[in-house]
Amino acid sequence: MIIDSYIWKYELKKEINEIVFFFDNADFNDDSEISHLLDEKAFIKLQKFTIYTSIIIRKLIEAHKISFELLGENFSIISYQKNPNEKITYWNSFEIEKIYHLDTPVKVNISIKDLVDKIIHSFHFMPKYNWQKIDVLLPDDDIENWTNEGFEGFYFSSDKSKNKDLLFISFEKYVEILKNISTDFIIRKTYEGDKIVLNSRTKEK
Repeated sequence: MIIDSYIWKYELKKEINEIVFFFDNADFNDDSEISHLLDEKAFIKLQKFTIYTSIIIRKLIEAHKISFELLGENFSIISYQKNPNEKITYWNSFEIEKIYHLDTPVKVNISIKDLVDKIIHSFHFMPKYNWQKIDVLLPDDDIENWTNEGFEGFYFSSDKSKNKDLLFISFEKYVEILKNISTDFIIRKTYEGDKIVLNSRTKEK
């Protein structure tokens, strides 16, 4: 049980600062063995970051340390419907371009609780980078004509939702949610019977 939420909300701030610094200073266009190792390090670092922060958030929710206003908000992310002709296995789980219709993104809303639950129980979890063509006139299959402009976000789905759709959230959006939680402090608690019905992060007018 979390008693002092400040410790864990401070931990969220620390995690944000560390991973933002990492991606801001990572050079993914270094044409060497170091670049390959950086890709692996970035993926592991991203996994640890999202799983760790999601667990912190879920424990804060269970301890009633996040306001109902914030928990009631919905955040816009992207959904890709599953291809009904493709069966998902552990062996093909990385082939998301075959399993899901990545060419037809749909905007959907997600709550904080649903977001972290899906990340904690993720079946798919893959980073997405922002690839840009150097010369737009050259063909797409010219691999030397592409440059990696940095980390954009990540794809994910839970073990229960993978047969419905694949979700994508931008790194900027996920960090925004974490920042909202890290600065969210309970000001009031009211009860109806033995049930908490309101945790407010805003003062009454």
